[in-house]
Amino acid sequence: MKKTVLTVLLLALYCITGLSQEIFERGFEGKNKVFVPKGSMGIGLSASYSNNGVGDENGFTLLPSHVGELKGSWTSVGFHPSFEYFLKDNWSIGLRFDYLRDIFALDSARLALNDDLAFNISDWNYQRQSFLGAIATRYYVPFLGSRIFGWFVEGRISGGYIQSKNYSVEEDGALHGTYDDQIRIGIGLNPGICFFVAENFDFEVQVGLIDLSMNRINQTENQVRKSSVWRFNAHEKIDLLAIQFGAHVYFQSRKK
Repeated sequence: MKKTVLTVLLLALYCITGLSQEIFERGFEGKNKVFVPKGSMGIGLSASYSNNGVGDENGFTLLPSHVGELKGSWTSVGFHPSFEYFLKDNWSIGLRFDYLRDIFALDSARLALNDDLAFNISDWNYQRQSFLGAIATRYYVPFLGSRIFGWFVEGRISGGYIQSKNYSVEEDGALHGTYDDQIRIGIGLNPGICFFVAENFDFEVQVGLIDLSMNRINQTENQVRKSSVWRFNAHEKIDLLAIQFGAHVYFQSRKK
């Protein structure tokens, strides 16, 4: 009986040892590990433009019985050039500049919280423009050893200046509102995917994942009253509003 138990244990141990020595490959380790070679330089550009109008003579109803009679427009323009140099295969460090301008004009709107409480908004305007610069680093990973498809992770330290104004037009034509000057310092982590359509030209899609920022806001109300505030923001989820589409041109200093 003891010999039978010992034999079974030895067979089980042999089977477990044999299984542990098997190498299971999922195929992520392709033959080609180099997506962009060392010594290459990349110049990138992403831009965005959006122009939207809402409402006509009768206005647009957004939420029945709550938000209606909407008339207005919204315009957004973005310009984002970048430069990177590859210190190692697939790993680069570079500079990035971001300019974004938003203009929102609300001609009229009716807000109703309930049957007895409702009010109208007219001639309300909001404008904002930002100038941000960043030091960024990227690491590229070829997809299944491909030299065409890959993904990357970008980390950046950014800082810059933001201007915004929020005002309405009174019946006598006077402007009533606030003007903000903002200094921003932030740290971000943005993953993305890219694919080459030519030997040295690719398209990419990038999305915001983690963004930590510190903001100092100086506000002036009606060009008289002044105040300031410190604000800390932390976003740790996929930001669909931060999706950017761009393109890169690469210049290789050597062949590999």
